[in-house]
Amino acid sequence: MIHCSNNQTKKMKKTLSLTLILLTFVTMFVQAQNKTTYAHVAFHKLKPGHTIEEAIALEKKWKIVHNMRKDAGLIGAWAVYTIDNLRKTPSVDFDYMSVNFSTDLNTIEQYPMDKYAALVAKDLSLGNLVEETAKVQSISYTALMKQIDGTPSANALNSVISMEVFKTSVSNYLNYVEFEKQMKNIHMDRVNAGDIQEWNFWQTIAPVADDSKGQFTAFTFYKDLAHLDSPTTTTLESVKKRMNLTPYQFLKKIDGLRTITQNVIFKYSLGTFGE
Repeated sequence: MIHCSNNQTKKMKKTLSLTLILLTFVTMFVQAQNKTTYAHVAFHKLKPGHTIEEAIALEKKWKIVHNMRKDAGLIGAWAVYTIDNLRKTPSVDFDYMSVNFSTDLNTIEQYPMDKYAALVAKDLSLGNLVEETAKVQSISYTALMKQIDGTPSANALNSVISMEVFKTSVSNYLNYVEFEKQMKNIHMDRVNAGDIQEWNFWQTIAPVADDSKGQFTAFTFYKDLAHLDSPTTTTLESVKKRMNLTPYQFLKKIDGLRTITQNVIFKYSLGTFGE
């Protein structure tokens, strides 16, 4: 039997306590890092006679409100994405998109009116923001999404973003999710090669129906338009290395899992990331 002095016992208890505290902080950090990110997406339509420039001027005022919501812990970030030079498939029925990001679906749409009143007291032009916005644009529809996977965020202002909406059959649903999770490493190879800045993959929570545009959406961020036409060398080499698939096998697998129903080229025009 090993006997410890009182001092040794105290030191051991102190070390144990510090270890437990450290483990608690590490656990809390990991849990925070693993929280699901949700998005409340609003699809905006300009009213006849009004321009995207007018809408963005108003969104710059809304940014003040969303920064207040961010400071209150209701959202993690907010951003506006404008369609780049009408580059969209014909089925796209909106003019720009705004997104609230949060790890809590219960707060993602909340607006603390007391804090909003305080903002209006400082800037009276915010008092009629809702009415002024309604003259220029309306929200055609909204969606709730959650992030399934993605590379580290870049969120560089003025990035060019390709948004692809996918539809899959019920029988392929889970297989498709697993396939896109495997694609993360391939997209990381593209990031490291400088072909793209970021990639992330989202699942629509609501609304979802047979007549919806799709159940999944992927966003790929590029430095500029020229990078939209980056060589496919990195992708094909990564597919061969990580999936052991030839280009033909890879394309056939994709074709059997889903179809692209919409594609839009956005620019990240406005947001609270990094503020």
